[in-house]
Amino acid sequence: MGTSLKIFAPVPARLAAERTPADRDRVVDLARAAALLVVVAGHSIMAVVAWPGGVPKMGNLLAAYPWTQLLTWALQIMPLFFFAGGAANALSYDRHRARGGSYATWLWGRADRLLRPALVYLVIMGVVAAVVTVVAPSDVAAPLMELTTQLLWFLGAYLLVTAMTPWFRDTSPLRGGLVTLAILALSAAIDVGVLLLGLPGFLALSGFAIVWAVPAYVGSLRSHGVLARVPRPALVGVVVGGLAINVTLIALGPWPMSMVGMPGDVVSNMAPPTVVLGIHSVVLCCLVTLFDAPLARFTQRPRVWRLVTAVNLAAMTLYLWHLPVLITVTVLGHALHLERPTVIDGAGWPVPDGWGYLVGCLVFWTVYGVGVWAIVRLMWPFEHAPLWWWDSPPRASAPSPRTASVVACVGTVAVGISGLVLSACGLAGFPTRIVDYAGIPLSAAAGMLLLLAGGAAIRWAGAPRATAERPVVRT
Repeated sequence: MGTSLKIFAPVPARLAAERTPADRDRVVDLARAAALLVVVAGHSIMAVVAWPGGVPKMGNLLAAYPWTQLLTWALQIMPLFFFAGGAANALSYDRHRARGGSYATWLWGRADRLLRPALVYLVIMGVVAAVVTVVAPSDVAAPLMELTTQLLWFLGAYLLVTAMTPWFRDTSPLRGGLVTLAILALSAAIDVGVLLLGLPGFLALSGFAIVWAVPAYVGSLRSHGVLARVPRPALVGVVVGGLAINVTLIALGPWPMSMVGMPGDVVSNMAPPTVVLGIHSVVLCCLVTLFDAPLARFTQRPRVWRLVTAVNLAAMTLYLWHLPVLITVTVLGHALHLERPTVIDGAGWPVPDGWGYLVGCLVFWTVYGVGVWAIVRLMWPFEHAPLWWWDSPPRASAPSPRTASVVACVGTVAVGISGLVLSACGLAGFPTRIVDYAGIPLSAAAGMLLLLAGGAAIRWAGAPRATAERPVVRT
């Protein structure tokens, strides 16, 4: 049965929740949904925008009140998205291999679900950006349009660590702990080389694969039952020890206190990710494991589970489209002279101006919430709708398993690089704007082409071929 596209259809959370298998790891789904909701809410809370001379100036609430940066140690839960992904990927790959499936076919199945909504997003936002480039002054449009692809680093990083899943094998708690320490040690070596020894800065970009592999690997340990065999005192020791190590690194080294990037900071723990964020990831994963039982009981509540299911069914739509909604609400507020009151501080960054800012936030968040709800209702069906060419079976004959695996991995690396390029460039001045990064010219248009090429390579390697007896039909 083919898939039909229903515009503005509700997310079928109730039906999906009722059909949840009894053995599903609901805590993993809860972790993924919580991480996503914190990201969506956090961006609207942190964003402080002033309009001096009618030109948007972007700031951050955490920079305006530095003491709040300590809160990011609790609110930076993006690692849980990779933790949940690592758990789901390990389970999926084990089942796929048990059925005799190939690595390339499995990787295509994971990439298809990830890249499909991203392709739709880039086509729509590319058209929007091209129009904005023509009709809006560049100094007004650029600060906002640069944000539209800021989050696409996730596509590449997530797919890269997904491709590593076959290396994340069932093991003992001791060996799992040693592997985790080895990954963190590699991340620390890169940080020391770049931040203290003056090695080229582009080497730090490897952290997008290395650091994010940490929570993904720990997630695989969960799926394989390894984490469940770790004694609780050992988990508590990892949490306490991890926090102590991070406090020491931040106090004595070049790493900042905030777990998210701050305006004007030379070093960010997030982009590219540092060993501090890697250690933070382990702490979060251990905390989830320590509270596994109460969290599992919490997910048994029907309303909670329906919400978790709804968020996960539309996860990529929510992740991709909430920033355009945030930008739109910000621009509308300025156009209607309803901006939240701000001033420019001594460092040149916008900061809230009195209690009127908080009152304005209540209105802003209400409109933002309605906008996010509406865009999810409008766009989530595109996570599943067939796309021209993308969903047609490749015409070329299937490659050998070895060739398919190599090509799929090359395609994955291309997608990883394209995500970083798009994140760095934004869509300001699209499609002709060139951004210089470490002497390398980058453009969003080139990033899109590389993303498409990488996706096409994974598709060629792993997408099922149609036969006269058994045509490929998307269901």
